[in-house]
Amino acid sequence: MKLRIGNITGGLAGRILRVDLTSGIISTEDTQKYAKRFIGGRAINSYILLDEMSPETKWSDPENMLIFGVGCLVGTLAPGACRVSVDTKNVFNNGKGSANFGGDFGPELKYAGFDHVVITGKAESPVYLWIYDGKAELRDAGSVWGRTTYETAEVLQRELDDNRIKVASIGPAGEKLVRGSCIIADCAKAAGGSGVGCVMGDKKLKALAVRGHGSIKVAEPERFLAAVDKALRKIKNSPTASSWRKGIIESFYQPESKGWDFSVIVRNGQDEYWPMERRRKLVGRSTGVPRYRKKLTACFSCPIGGMPFFEINDGKYQGTKGTGYWVNSAWYSERMDVDNPEASIKFHLLANQLGLDGDMASVVLSWAFECYEKGLLTKAQTDGLELKWGNDDAMLSMVEKLAYREGIGDLLANGVKEASRRLGKGSERFAIHMKGQDSADPYRIRKGWGFGLSTSPVAGRHLRGAVSTPEASGPKDLAFSPTDYENIPEAVFWQAQVKEIEDMTGICVYMGSLLGAHALDPSDYAELISSAMGIDITVKELMLAGRRSYNLEKAFNTIHAKFTRNDDYPPERYMEEPVKSGPYAGHKCDKDRWDEMLDRFYELHGWDKRTGLQTRRCLEEVGLENIAKKLEQAGKL
Repeated sequence: MKLRIGNITGGLAGRILRVDLTSGIISTEDTQKYAKRFIGGRAINSYILLDEMSPETKWSDPENMLIFGVGCLVGTLAPGACRVSVDTKNVFNNGKGSANFGGDFGPELKYAGFDHVVITGKAESPVYLWIYDGKAELRDAGSVWGRTTYETAEVLQRELDDNRIKVASIGPAGEKLVRGSCIIADCAKAAGGSGVGCVMGDKKLKALAVRGHGSIKVAEPERFLAAVDKALRKIKNSPTASSWRKGIIESFYQPESKGWDFSVIVRNGQDEYWPMERRRKLVGRSTGVPRYRKKLTACFSCPIGGMPFFEINDGKYQGTKGTGYWVNSAWYSERMDVDNPEASIKFHLLANQLGLDGDMASVVLSWAFECYEKGLLTKAQTDGLELKWGNDDAMLSMVEKLAYREGIGDLLANGVKEASRRLGKGSERFAIHMKGQDSADPYRIRKGWGFGLSTSPVAGRHLRGAVSTPEASGPKDLAFSPTDYENIPEAVFWQAQVKEIEDMTGICVYMGSLLGAHALDPSDYAELISSAMGIDITVKELMLAGRRSYNLEKAFNTIHAKFTRNDDYPPERYMEEPVKSGPYAGHKCDKDRWDEMLDRFYELHGWDKRTGLQTRRCLEEVGLENIAKKLEQAGKL
């Protein structure tokens, strides 16, 4: 089946902005020529990267591209349509680098007249990109270089005399080229993973500031509004959505939640169980993180509004305040055995201010704590800090050292794989990474989660196929157990395609496929896209588009990073060391069963089971004949 998209008459802003930081040349092109093949968002980003970038290009070369792509439904009334995909070459492995954030930046960029921003080159001195009402210019960033992401947004809004300007910036970590740097929008929305902030810092691009007074039209307004109403009703009736409106920690991750049995990483993965009293101290409603929540906020067009704002008004962390705290945030503390809720909130917010990906920071810091426990790092090497499990002061001091590459932070700044290589002494064995990128998630108990992480095209990031239960993140008609291997390849195959679709549209996963409302499904996306863009796309065609987008990322990894089947296994610790405590003691990732899952997963994709490489037939099925030629020329077809 061929996916053919006709003339698009709605949904898009209509133009792509191209910026060469080396020459200062700024130009535009029509979005439609790409949207006719790839619809929008990340799929268009992926195609441009694969089509235009040489495999010889390194992440730090001027030729590396940094692309911001807004979903095709962002800026409309589609529920949860706010997401922006950021794509580049992954700083950890030269494969596909990708991150995603929500908030208000994406709609503002489309109202300013642009669907995508493609950035190449390197500036001689720090600059920021000012985008407004169909225009763009590069400006000196001297006033904000060296500042935190919070300060950068405040200063640029003041300098440009408009507090409604939306800012996406890097912090000190990105400026110092810490590999795990992220991009922060709206002072809280993180594009984490792949080192997108590091690439931005290498290009000496401090921020994008955006303001637009335009609008986005839809092709068939009445039909579109009917689709929106239907989607909103489904979200309203979702039991999970109503729970989320109380806050993610208050509802989904309370001490008694089954989620704790499936998703705890303790002491750098030495175990995956925390006793009830530790859980209560960290996240209990009366004793833990929830007691510091002042209100709940929402991203653009979000009907759920589960984003917390925290403020600590006394104690040693007095004055700490800011937006956001997720299940991942609790994981960060657990990795270092810290149950102090104030320190846990501080860790999350400090990482945002400094522009650090919390996942990467928690992995490399917990590795350092384990090295200290085993005597591989001494107090002299840690700048006098005692990296003992549970030492919250040391944990927070290390966050700043990492962000500024100070002392021990310089060893850790390139990620856990490189840090363990430099230190040696057997520390490589418990350096937790996937394809070279620090990976914070649990693998051993929830097999669908671990398998999604292992096969993810962006190396160990869970928003690319990881599944927990059919009720929360899989196709609703497929039965599988979180802790078993049966039907996991099918669930991950489905989830990976649907996430591609969600990132084409810009609809947040919390509306749909992963752990959120789990209300919207591909039929809703197909109707919203069709009525907004003025095309007729069926569910079957849309799933094909999801496969096509996924195969673009797979091909990029094959050509640029030379990944094969051997790169789709979990970290060594999780295959060799079982969970030690709790109801799932003894669980680990069994290699034989993993091989069975890989065989089936590759079969579903139409890839070669022996090598994991794509085949001409699979690429022709999804309409990527030109990509098959690229792979053939590289000897990887």
